[in-house]
Amino acid sequence: MSRKKRMPMVSVVVVNAKGTRHLETCLESLRQTDYPDYEVIVVDCLTTGIAAWLKEYFPNVKLIHFDYDIGASASHNVEDQADPKSEYLVFLDNDTSVSRSWLRALVEAMICDKTVGMAQAKILSAKDQRLMDHTGAAIDALGTWHTLAGQRGEAFRDVSEIFAASAACCIVRRNVFKEAGGFDSDYFIYDDDTDFSFRVWLLGYRVILVPSATIVHHGGGAKALTSVKLYHSGKNRVYTMFKNYEIGNLWWRYLLYSTLAFFSAMGFSSMGKPEEAKQTFKAMVNPIRNIKPIWAKRTRIQAKRCVEDSELLRRGLLRNDIRPTLLDVKLKWTHIIK
Repeated sequence: MSRKKRMPMVSVVVVNAKGTRHLETCLESLRQTDYPDYEVIVVDCLTTGIAAWLKEYFPNVKLIHFDYDIGASASHNVEDQADPKSEYLVFLDNDTSVSRSWLRALVEAMICDKTVGMAQAKILSAKDQRLMDHTGAAIDALGTWHTLAGQRGEAFRDVSEIFAASAACCIVRRNVFKEAGGFDSDYFIYDDDTDFSFRVWLLGYRVILVPSATIVHHGGGAKALTSVKLYHSGKNRVYTMFKNYEIGNLWWRYLLYSTLAFFSAMGFSSMGKPEEAKQTFKAMVNPIRNIKPIWAKRTRIQAKRCVEDSELLRRGLLRNDIRPTLLDVKLKWTHIIK
C-alpha cells in the first residue's frame, strides 16, 4: 500500500478591522476546510476585545492585533510571523465564505505548475452566487481592472492566466512573497493587489485563476467613489505605474492619467463637490512629493525584472486602451452625483 503524499503546510491570513460580524462567518466556514495542514492567522485593527472573543469561539486561531489602523496593505505583511514550516501564504478577506475543498484546489494548482507564483480562487458574488465577483483579467492603461465581475461563474472551468489576483482570496508561494518584497504598505488600501501581482509577473512567475477553488464574497461589487477611495486609489495607481512599467510605457500612461485626473477634479469642483476635488488633486500631488522613495523602489524592482512589458501586452494582460476605466466610471457616476 502506497503512502499518501504529504501536503505542504499553509498559513491562511484573514484581514479584519473594527468588528467581528463578518469575521465570525468567515472563520466558521474555514473550520469546514478539508485541507490537512494549515493554520489561520487573523490580522486585526481596532476590534475591541477580539483576543478574548477568539479565545472563546476560535481558540486555534492566531491573532496579530493593532490598536490603530495599519491599513489593508500592511496587514498582509505577516510572513515573518507565520509558521516557519508554511510553504504557502493565503490571503483572505474577512467578508468571504469558503467551500470545503477551496484550499486543497489552490495548493494542488501550485504544486502542479512550478511556473505559477500566485493564484486566485473563483470568487463568486454573494448577491448572486451564479455570477463572478471582481477578478483582474487584465489592467488598462490607467490601471483599472478588465474585470470578470458579473459574468457567469460556470463559464470558468479551466485554469487560466490573469494579470492581478484579488487579495480577497489568493495564494502565493512563500519564497515568491519574499522575493517580491511583500505588499507595499504605502498603499494603505486599494490597488495593492494589482501592484503585488505586477511584481510577481515581472519576476517571471505566472498568476492564474483556479476555478475549482470557489469562495463567496459578501462585500464585492461596485462601490461609490468616496473621497477616501479617490485619494488612495488615485495615488496608488500612479505608484504602480512609476514602480513597475518600463520607461517607454510609463510616461504616456502617467501623462494621460494626470490629464484626466485634472479634468475630473475640475469637474468635481464645478459640481459643488470640493472634498472630492481636493482628494483628486491630493492624489496627483502625493506621488510627485514622494518621488524619491518611489523611484528607489522602482530601481529595486527593475533590477529583478525578467519579463518585458511587451510580453505582458502580447498575452493580453496589459492593455493600451482605457475602456475598463470608462466603464468603471460610468458604473459609479450615479453614486457621485447623488
